[in-house]
Amino acid sequence: MEIRGVSNNPLFVNQTKNNKPEEAQNQETKDKIVISSEARDMAKVDLTPARLEEIRERINTKFYDSDEALNKVADKILVEVAK
Repeated sequence: MEIRGVSNNPLFVNQTKNNKPEEAQNQETKDKIVISSEARDMAKVDLTPARLEEIRERINTKFYDSDEALNKVADKILVEVAK
């Protein structure tokens, strides 16, 4: 590939996309998932069908849009930010 610079002198760019050694190219890369202990603790919360139904009802009645609920959430966010 030829790219002309400010002075119109051609600059040549290496067109190879992968500059890794052939041995490294043949190795498969694997994704890794890391779950924090805090996330593990959150996953341990036991949501019973009754509790899930209560949450659904609060969503349907827009309880979480009330000033009371929004203020509680805002207060908890401020506590976390202050840490």
